[in-house]
Parts: sequence; structure tokens; C-alpha cells
Amino acid sequence: MLERDARSSAPMRLSHLIGVVNLVGTLAFSSLAAKLESLGMDQDELDAFVQFLKLQRRIPAGADIIRAAQSTRHSTLLLSGVACSYKRLEDGTRQIYSFQYAGDFCDLHRYVLPVWNEAIAVQALADCSIATIDHADIERLLVKHPKLGLALWRTTMLEANILRERLSNARRGSAVQRVANLLCEQLVRREAIGIASPVIPVTQVDIADAAALSFVHVNRTIQALRNLNVLSKANHAIEVVDRKQLARIAGFDGRYLKMPGFVTKWAVQIEEPRD
Repeated sequence: MLERDARSSAPMRLSHLIGVVNLVGTLAFSSLAAKLESLGMDQDELDAFVQFLKLQRRIPAGADIIRAAQSTRHSTLLLSGVACSYKRLEDGTRQIYSFQYAGDFCDLHRYVLPVWNEAIAVQALADCSIATIDHADIERLLVKHPKLGLALWRTTMLEANILRERLSNARRGSAVQRVANLLCEQLVRREAIGIASPVIPVTQVDIADAAALSFVHVNRTIQALRNLNVLSKANHAIEVVDRKQLARIAGFDGRYLKMPGFVTKWAVQIEEPRD
């Protein structure tokens, strides 16, 4: 558990936590901090929040972070790597609902609704580092820091926006448009946590499962985008080399991802409880 620095009985602050996490080879909490700050948390709230995080074992690529039908009394945060929430269909195929990056909750909905669709699981698409926070500790934090509730609420709303866009894209446009839109979304989401790489760390199989297309269809679509010099032809990775053209092909409207940008305009004032 990461509540306290081993050298002191004082609560561990975010700056100390980053150093400790680096020592164990895990990505620093900068992505988590960037995500939560964009949703309205200030430094004191961040420090209070990370005191209750518990580092867990690393999850290898391909393994489930959260299994279907698994009941938990905590929520899980992704600290590094890439994951997806998915459902295994009756024919054995996988339906991906969303991709998750460092700073994202994997299952915050389980805190709000403990009885949830038990068929939904979360899978590591790359080697992942995770932390958990007990639901009872979330309750304690919300009593002392009510603004945390707003940040968590905004987190769930952003997740809902992404899911609605995914469902909408699955029912309109050509395969090229649907795949291009999905790729644009991943670029924007990764940039929001400070990752500017043009390489999107998912496979064509992952894209097929997220876009409701066959692997063969996605493979042809990726080749078409490469022939248009939108994606790199240099390697098998999905690397965007012409982002503007990709956005034009997709008809990409990223406003559904920009909710955190409106936080500063939301004049919500909450009086902190007095000791």
C-alpha cells in the first residue's frame, strides 16, 4: 500500500510517490496527475488521493486485468500500458468497447454501481502497471474532499462520451471512415496525457474488434490508408504520418473528447467541510 513513505509516518505526497514508483520500474504518476488535474483536482486533492492507492503486480500483455464475473470492492487505475474493456461474445469473438491509457480508471463504474454487467472484462493489450483504490477509501476521500466527486463524475461522463461515439461510428460511414475516426481518437487521447508519439499501440485485430469489422476488412483498410500516405509504409506498426488527411477522411470531430477543457468555465463552488 502506498499511503505512507516508509521513512516517515507523514502521508506520502505526489512528488515523493513519483520517485518511489520510478524506483520500482513503473511509469511515474504524471499521466494520472495530468488526467485528474484536467478534470478539476487541485494539488492537495491529488496528494490526498494518491495516499490511498495500492500498487499491484504488473499485468502481462494478453492477460485480464479484470475478469468477467469478477466481484471487487475496489476500483483499478491504469498507470502504464494500454488496455481495453471488452465482452466475449457467444461465438468466441471479442467486442471492444473502449481503449484505456495511463491515468484512466478501468472500472470506476463499479464504485457507482457495484452490481454491473458481469460479462464485461478489461484486458491488457501491452504490459501494464496498475493501482487500486478501495471503495471504502473513495468514500472517505469524498467526505473530506467533495471536489473529488466532481472529478470522478467528469471522468465517467468522458467515458460515456467515448462509448457513445463508438456506437455511433459502428452504424455509419465506410470502413475507412470508421477506422480513421478510431485512430484519430487514440492520437487525441494519448496527447492529453503527454504522449505525442504518432504510433498507435494497438493491433489490427484490436481495431477490428473495436470498429465491428472483420480482420480482413480492417487489413484492407489499413493498406488503403498506407497507399494514401496517411499511415507509414515503413513498418507493420500503425504509425500516422499525415494527421490532417486522416482527420479529413474520418470527418473527425473531437469535441466529445474536450470536456476537460470546459472545466475552467464550470463555476461550481463547494464549501470544504470544517474540521
